[in-house]
Amino acid sequence: MHNVYHLGILPDYHFKFLVADIKGVVSEITRRLGLEHSSLLLVSKAMLGAFFIAGMVKEEMTVSLQLEGEGKIERILTYSDRKGHIRGYAKNTSIEAKPNDITSGIGKGILKVTRWNSEKRIHQSMTEMQQASFEANLMKYIDESEQLLTFLSMGIGKNFASGVIFQALGDTPDDLKDKMLNKLSEMNFYPQELFQNGIENAMTELEKALGSKLEILETGVPVFQCSCSLEKIKNVISTLGKQEAFSILEEQGKIEMTCEFCREQYALDPEEVHLLFM
Repeated sequence: MHNVYHLGILPDYHFKFLVADIKGVVSEITRRLGLEHSSLLLVSKAMLGAFFIAGMVKEEMTVSLQLEGEGKIERILTYSDRKGHIRGYAKNTSIEAKPNDITSGIGKGILKVTRWNSEKRIHQSMTEMQQASFEANLMKYIDESEQLLTFLSMGIGKNFASGVIFQALGDTPDDLKDKMLNKLSEMNFYPQELFQNGIENAMTELEKALGSKLEILETGVPVFQCSCSLEKIKNVISTLGKQEAFSILEEQGKIEMTCEFCREQYALDPEEVHLLFM
């Protein structure tokens, strides 16, 4: 089943987990944005990453992940709330990284994580992206910012875009943390193998490997959701200032803007623009 998530706990280890398949979301942004190759791979992982950070907390918030790198993709931005309302884009949509590029085309740079409460930014932090995989850089960020023992794995294929994150609870004893890490290190399957037959099968395999039941507390359906609107576009035009807005009107006869996340086009005629500055 595509587009599903399960949030729960491992009672035997005092860990929580979130496992998700967002293939339907990936298909939708591929259709809208024309993403392909490494650009598609990395946006898919970054959307999962934003969902994992948002989904592992109880508070209702939205999380954005911004990757700014030296590689050809240059920039990726994704958003998700804890219910899996997801969107994302890449500055360069068709980059195919070299086979030996572990960064998937983004290169070294900065990973910035911002938490939002409604439209208000409540916290922002960042970490330096190393010459490493997205997963490794995300775990590095979580370790530095949240200081919670975390393990995550992601697999992106033709028919799936899935991942799982395990995170120690605040009161998890050290011996259980060590036991969990030992079990995870003994696993002999790759992410592609783990997720290729669906997350229900992946959970069964994880239960066998860990020797513990994955107790589901919440199930939901991740969906693509863009937050653009005509009112937001009007606010953007207002911030341009009267002089620049009228200059664009004089040159083009109207002001057109396209949303980076969904490619929805907005156009304001001269009367609508003049009303913004009355």
